[in-house]
Amino acid sequence: MQYIYGYHELNTAPDHPTSARVAPRRILSGDTFETAKSSTVGAVLYGEHVAVALAMQAAGSGAKAHSHPNEQFNYIVQGVMVSDIADEKQTFGKKGMIVHTPSMSIHTGQACPDEDMYFFAMKDTRHGITGPPVDGKHDGPLYLPGFGKRAQETKRTTAQMMAESGTDPEGEKTRYIYDFNDLSERRGRTASARMVAGLHLASGVQGGLLISEKLQVAVLDLAPGAVLPTHGHDNEQFTLVAEGDVHAYVAGNAHRVAERFVIHVPPQVSHGIIAGTKGARIVTVQDTRFAFAG
Repeated sequence: MQYIYGYHELNTAPDHPTSARVAPRRILSGDTFETAKSSTVGAVLYGEHVAVALAMQAAGSGAKAHSHPNEQFNYIVQGVMVSDIADEKQTFGKKGMIVHTPSMSIHTGQACPDEDMYFFAMKDTRHGITGPPVDGKHDGPLYLPGFGKRAQETKRTTAQMMAESGTDPEGEKTRYIYDFNDLSERRGRTASARMVAGLHLASGVQGGLLISEKLQVAVLDLAPGAVLPTHGHDNEQFTLVAEGDVHAYVAGNAHRVAERFVIHVPPQVSHGIIAGTKGARIVTVQDTRFAFAG
C-alpha cells in the first residue's frame, strides 16, 4: 500500500494500491488554460474526509473569483499569494503562512509577480477540489498587470503591489492570513479559525494549530532528530514535509520522506516521525470529527 506521495511523481495514477485516490497532475479547473478559470496545476489526493493538492501557479496568474461549499487552507510553500477573500481585499500570504477560506466565501488567489507559487491546498470533502467562477465563465485565469491577457499593462513587483495595497480601513475586519510565528489575537480582527499557539507535542516539536469547521491544521517545527512517537487516532491525516526531511513509520514500514512529499494516514493506521539531521517543518491536516491528535 502506498502512503507517501510526491508532486513530481504524480503525472499518472499509480497502478498499485494507494491509501488515497490519486488524481494525476493537471490543470485543475479545465482541459486547457483557455477553458479554465484558474492557472492552478496540481495533483490531488482524495481521502474519505480530507482532500489535498500539491499545486502551483505561474507568476502573475491565478484563480478568478469563485466559491465552494467546502472550506480551504493553503500553506504557501514558495512565493507569495495575493487574494481577495469576502470583503478583505489584497491580502498577502507569504512563504510559511496559511491562507484560510471559509466555506462559500467568494475569493480569488494569484501568484505575485516575482516568482511561481507552490502551495499545499487542504479541503474537506463536502465538495471537489475546485469551485465554479462567480461570473459563470471558464474563459481563462485571472492575471495581474504584465501577464497573460494583461501583458500590455505595466508589470509591478511584489513589493510594489504590497506597498500600493493601501492602508487597512477602520472597522471590524476578518483575519484570513496566519503567520505561525505570531498566532496572538489582534485588535480589530476576528479570526476566521480558532488559533492555538505554543503547541508542544514532544521534545523538540513545537508549533501552532488552526481549528475551523471541518479541518484542523498544525504547522510544526521539528528540531534535528526530534521524535513524534508511533501512535494511531480516529482522524484522517495528511502531512506535508514543507522543509527538511523526515523518517516516517506508517503501518509498520519505514520511509525517508523528502521535502514537498505528503504522508497520508487513514484512521487508526499507526504512524510516527523522526526529523532528519537538519530538522524539518511539517504541515499536518486532520478532520475535526475528533480532537487534534498530533
